[in-house]
Amino acid sequence: LLVEYLPSIVITAANFLVPTLCELLAQLEGYSPTTQVILALLRSVFLRFASLGVLLFSLWSQITCSGNTETQECQSCQYNYRLYQCWETRVGQEMYKLTIFDFLTVIAVTLLVEFPRRMIVDHCSCKLAQWLGRQEFVVPQNVLSLVYGQTVVWAGALFCPLLPLINTVKFIIFFYCKKVTLFQNCRPASRTFRSSSSNLFFLLVLLLGLVLACVPLVFGLAAIHPSWACGPFRSLPQMWAVVSVSNASLPPSAQDFLRFLGSQAFAVPLFVILCVALCYVAALASVYGQSVSLLRAQMQLVSVNLSRGGACKGLLLTSDL
Repeated sequence: LLVEYLPSIVITAANFLVPTLCELLAQLEGYSPTTQVILALLRSVFLRFASLGVLLFSLWSQITCSGNTETQECQSCQYNYRLYQCWETRVGQEMYKLTIFDFLTVIAVTLLVEFPRRMIVDHCSCKLAQWLGRQEFVVPQNVLSLVYGQTVVWAGALFCPLLPLINTVKFIIFFYCKKVTLFQNCRPASRTFRSSSSNLFFLLVLLLGLVLACVPLVFGLAAIHPSWACGPFRSLPQMWAVVSVSNASLPPSAQDFLRFLGSQAFAVPLFVILCVALCYVAALASVYGQSVSLLRAQMQLVSVNLSRGGACKGLLLTSDL
């Protein structure tokens, strides 16, 4: 039992410990505060996605015999039937374990680390406790934790359909736990991360997580034979074959409509319309930006005129006196 849960435990423990080590390492390297935050975030992102990628790659190599279906283990069923009779279930179980362990880690840190630390700092006057202080609430690390959880859900939603619902409940509980610990147990971060650059950074990280999650989904849909023992696709050579089978069962008019949606006659005009809409939105944003700049300049002129008018009134009053 421990061996089955060991990968999830190791990955969750690494996701919890290594970001702190990355922050300490960035401080020892002597960079500026902004560079330290960026380096710590990049290392945390690489760690989280690399650990998830290694887990998915190890599952793929075990299920497909490292891509060689001609071996003795994979020759009869096109996958390792002896090791994984229902490989879809095993992949879903691994993603489910990661989600549950991530949830348990956050709850344990809140109850067993942040709350006792706050109690010690508030009620103990020793120098060590005062030097440590309360736990810093680092917004970027918490956002990366949410991105990691969403990536796990994307990777396992096909194999564990209830995983999005579980993750939604987990995020709701996370929100209230983080809210309580922010106001009761934590202090503001000493190093801030600019919101203008953080929005783009987090969106890029989320996009990277989506790309990483799409890789096992594509392989599962198009490259790996479904399990013969379980699942709704066991009678098909690939999961993607259900699309062609379902398309063949549709009426001729519906089939013609779907073919039209996939043809160049529909794709080219759609691409042109999207390009025109994109150019329009970009031009509109540029006009709005210029308007904002003009309004700011006018506000500065008004403030300067008001300050000069106040100074002139003061001079007139002093001259009258």
